[in-house]
Amino acid sequence: MSESRPRPQFGEYASPEEQRARIAEPIDEQRAEELGIAPVVPVERQPRQQQEPTLREQTRAQAHEPGVVQPGAPTVAARRPVAGDRIATSILLGLGLVGLIVTMPGLLDLPGLIRPALVQMGVSGYSSDGLASAMGVLALGLQIALWVGAIILSSRSLRAGRLTFWIPLVAGVAANLVVVICLAVAMGADPAFMEYVRSQQP
Repeated sequence: MSESRPRPQFGEYASPEEQRARIAEPIDEQRAEELGIAPVVPVERQPRQQQEPTLREQTRAQAHEPGVVQPGAPTVAARRPVAGDRIATSILLGLGLVGLIVTMPGLLDLPGLIRPALVQMGVSGYSSDGLASAMGVLALGLQIALWVGAIILSSRSLRAGRLTFWIPLVAGVAANLVVVICLAVAMGADPAFMEYVRSQQP
C-alpha cells in the first residue's frame, strides 16, 4: 500500500505561478523566465494610468476641456452692447415719448385741429367730425403701440448685445406715417375739402 501525501495546508503542492497569484506577489519578467512561467502582476497593483478610466472620470475630464459646453450651463453673451448705442437708443425712446405726449391733445380732438387748418386754406364747412375723431383715436392708439413695442424690442436687443438704435428710429418714422395717413383719411372724406381740391384743378 503506497503512502499517500499529507493534506496540504499552506499550498505546498501548488505551482510557483499559482502560489504567486494567490498571495498577490508580482513576478517580474526575469524571474518568470527563470521559473518558466508567465509574469504575474495583480490588478490592484497596476499603475493607475494603465487602468481603464471609468465613465465618471471620462465625464469629469470632458467637463474641464476648453470649448465643451455642458447642458444647462449658463451661456455668456457674445459681446457687450456699445455704450454709445445704448445712449442713442435711450434718447430716441425719450424723444418718442415726448412726441407722443405733445401730439396726444391734437389727436384726441382731431376735428378741432383740422378745421382751423382748412379755414386758412379757404375751406369752410368741415362736417366730418365723427370720422376725424375716430381717426385721431386710431392714430393715438397706434402711436402708443409702436412706442411700447420699441421699448420691448430695444430692451431685448440691448440684453443680447446687438445694435439697437435703429429700432426706436423706425418706430418713430412709422408713428409719423400713421398720423399722416389718418389725417389724410379724415380730410379726404369731407365733401367741402374735396370740393376745394376739385376747384384747384385746371
